[in-house]
Amino acid sequence: MSKDFVGFESIGAGFSEPVADAQMVFRRILDASAHPGRIVTIPADILPDSDAGLSCAATTLALTLLDLDTPVWLDANLPQASDFFRFHCGTPLVDSPCNSRFAFITDLRQLPALTEFDMGTPDFPERSTTLVIEVPDLVDGPGLQLRGPGIRKVSYLRIGGISADFWRQRADIAPLFPLGIDLIFTCGQRLAAIPRTTVVEI
Repeated sequence: MSKDFVGFESIGAGFSEPVADAQMVFRRILDASAHPGRIVTIPADILPDSDAGLSCAATTLALTLLDLDTPVWLDANLPQASDFFRFHCGTPLVDSPCNSRFAFITDLRQLPALTEFDMGTPDFPERSTTLVIEVPDLVDGPGLQLRGPGIRKVSYLRIGGISADFWRQRADIAPLFPLGIDLIFTCGQRLAAIPRTTVVEI
């Protein structure tokens, strides 16, 4: 899209090398998703001069995975991300969490109940919402215990800012599998994935 677009400078730049950068980020997201609890790092220098109100990890994830066919819900704390997503990704923005394929959350106090998001259907369980949640702390170490596919015995992950009630909600919808939601937590340049197949103990 041309840089003559009104407001381009205020929107901010995307990838400097769109194909190579998106491929690199995709590989790292895939690595995180295949190994729940593994923290991967996104190089900050692939995203120059951008301010969508999101971390480097969340912004590069959006540039990599979102497109015209990916409805997105943004929390009320992200008004500046709307133009960025429309301009760089062409993604439609929706008003209701249940109509989204991706949801970006930065205000943990206003996080909707997990049942408000799309959990897919029996015929198309993959057509569910992936939550991309910004957190203040994301490190390896004592915290959550993760078990399931992609994990050898047990993985440990500490995620700041997420309440015990959040994990209780997730446990409540776990019996609906293969329906469910997938989670990606971001903090600065780091991200970690917890898919619906992962058992979480707090």
